[in-house]
Parts: sequence; C-alpha cells; structure tokens
Amino acid sequence: MISPDIVIETLPFRVSSAQYFGVIARKLLQQWWSIGLLLLVGMITATCYDLRFGIVLLMFLFLIVPLILFMVYYNYALRPEAFYSVVEKIAIIDFKGINCLYDEQQRCVLQWDRVNNVVFTHDAFMIYTDTYTYFYIPRDAFADNSSLKGFEQLLRSVIS
Repeated sequence: MISPDIVIETLPFRVSSAQYFGVIARKLLQQWWSIGLLLLVGMITATCYDLRFGIVLLMFLFLIVPLILFMVYYNYALRPEAFYSVVEKIAIIDFKGINCLYDEQQRCVLQWDRVNNVVFTHDAFMIYTDTYTYFYIPRDAFADNSSLKGFEQLLRSVIS
C-alpha cells in the first residue's frame, strides 16, 4: 500500500522531443519491422521487372511514410503525459499520482490507477499509461539518493 504521507519533489527537468518520440518509434519498429521490410523487398523486386513499381516505391517512401509518422505523433506524442514529459517542469509525486508544477501552476499529469507498466532504465523511469504513451522521469531529476530510493519503492508498490 502506498503511504499517504510520502511526497517527493524533483528538481526542474525535461526530456527532448526527439528522445521522447525516439522511444515510441523504436517500440513501433520492434513490432512492425517485418511488414516494412517485406514491403520494401517486394517493391524492389517488382522494380526489377517493371520500372513503374520504383515510382510506387518512391511514392510510398515520400507520401505514405510521412503520413504514418504524423499519425503516430498525433496519436501518442500529443497526450498530456507526453506534453508534460517534454516541457520544463517540477514533478510532485505523492500517493495519488504525479502532479507537475509547470508555468507556475500545479497540474495533475497521471494517477497511479492509470499506470499499466513501469520500465526502469539505467538513466530514467518510464511510467506507461498506454502501450506507447508514457511519462518520463530521469534519475538525475531527484535531489538526493534518498528521494530516488523512495520513488523506486513507491513505483514498486504501484506495480504490485
């Protein structure tokens, strides 16, 4: 059970948009790389027989792929968790969830009951609320080691 008296405040932090979207893109590519490779090999093979398939391949690369990237960005990178990951803010973590102090106002970013998964990396915590939507907290955002350990314990109790 999460103790109601735990309140952890981080130092101001942010993550770059490229780094945030890179994690989403890698996760999507891990699931869909085979379909993209199959399409590419099929179109290159078809181009060997008829040059018009090369034009279709270029149309796919320059028209369809950017639209797919825009759709992924629009669906996953414009959610509140993503927005508050990439702006300069201070995270206030308590037994209810994570609030952010952004633009001199405290805003609720996520509640613990919406958390699906937590990924621990060597330099950050990624708190997933959906398959591709997560809130990013770097380890160096914590002022001292005791608040970092307290946050890890809080996350482990949320996961279990």
